[in-house]
Amino acid sequence: MTGSDTLFFVAKCLTLGCCPERIEAVREIIRSGSVEWEKVVWTSTSEFVFPALYLQLQRAGLLDELPADLVEYMEDVTSLNREHNRQIIAQAHEITAILNKEGLFPIFLKGTAHLLDGLYQDIAERMVGDIDFLVDEKVMERAAELLIATGYRPLLVYNPKDRAVTKHYPRMVHDHRTAAVEIHRQLLVYPSSKVIDINDFILNNRKLDQPGSMFVLCDQHQIIHNILNVQVNDHAYYYGSLYLRQSYDLLLLSQRDNPLKVVKDFGKYFHLMNGNLAINSIAQDHPGYITCEPDWQSRLFIRRVKRNINHPRWERFSFSIGYFGIWISNYVRVLVRSTYDKDTRSSLFVRLINPKWYAYHFRRFHEEF
Repeated sequence: MTGSDTLFFVAKCLTLGCCPERIEAVREIIRSGSVEWEKVVWTSTSEFVFPALYLQLQRAGLLDELPADLVEYMEDVTSLNREHNRQIIAQAHEITAILNKEGLFPIFLKGTAHLLDGLYQDIAERMVGDIDFLVDEKVMERAAELLIATGYRPLLVYNPKDRAVTKHYPRMVHDHRTAAVEIHRQLLVYPSSKVIDINDFILNNRKLDQPGSMFVLCDQHQIIHNILNVQVNDHAYYYGSLYLRQSYDLLLLSQRDNPLKVVKDFGKYFHLMNGNLAINSIAQDHPGYITCEPDWQSRLFIRRVKRNINHPRWERFSFSIGYFGIWISNYVRVLVRSTYDKDTRSSLFVRLINPKWYAYHFRRFHEEF
C-alpha cells in the first residue's frame, strides 16, 4: 500500500458508521490481504484517529478479520482514551463551575466541545489534547486569573499589550489535572482573525444540556472553525496537508448541516475551505455528505496533498522550508509593526528579555523536527 492508499483506507473505514453499505467492500479489501496493518496503525495513530478506527470496525462487525493481537492492542488504547476523555469532561465541568461563580460562561471548542456536545457515539472516539474555550476578549484576563487562583499556571508570561495580536491566553497547566487549557479571545491567528466576526460567533452559541452554564458554537460555526482551524491556524492549505482527525469530525458535523452550504454562506476564504472539502471528499471516497465546487484551486490543492502523502521525504523537506518561512515572516511582521506601534514594541521587549520565550521556541522546534 502506498501512503495515500493507507491514508484513504483509514479514512474510508471511518465512514462506515455513516455509510454502512460500505462494510462488505471494506471486508473484501481486508480479506484480499492487501492491507498492511503496520502502516494502518502508524497512520491512524499519527493522525489521532486510532480509537475511532477501532470503534468503527467494531460496530461494523469487522474485528474478526483483523489479527487478534492488533484487536487486543486497539481495545487497550481505546479503553485508556475513554478514561482520559472522562477526565477531560470532568475538568471541563470544573472549569465551568469556577467561571460561572464569577458570571463568566465558557464556549468550549474543538474536541472538548464535541465530547460535551455528544457528537460521538462513544467518547473514546476522539483523542483530545488541550481544553480550548472561548470568552469575550474583555474577560479573557479575568478568566485566566480565576484559573490561576485554583492552581493553573501559564507556560509563558502574558503581556496585556499583546492582546490585539494574540489568539489565546498563554497555555496553562495544572499539576493535578489531565489537560492543559487555552482561553481564546479569537479563533484564528492574527491577522486572519479579522475574517471572523467573533461577536457573532459568541452571540450565536448553543447552551449544552449539562450542569452549569457551558456552551458550544452553533453547528454552522463549528463547521467553519473545524475547517479554518486546520487550513489557517495549522497552515494545512499552505503546506498541502490532510488531517484525518479534522476530517472525521467534519464528517460527523456534516450529519447536522451541509458543509458546502455553510462555507458558501460564510463567504470568506472560500478557496481555502473549498480545498479542504475537496480533499476530504476524496479521502472518504465521496460519502455524499461532504461535497465541493470543483475548480483549479481545489484540484491543485488535491495534487499537492497527494504528492506529500506519497513522497514523505519531499513533504518533510517542503514542511521544513515552509515552517521556517512562516516563523521568519511573523518575526519580520512584528519588527515592522514595532516601528509604529507602541504596544507591539512593549510586547517585543517583554518577550526578548524573558528566558521562557526562548525556551518555548526551542521546545516548539524540537517537537516539529
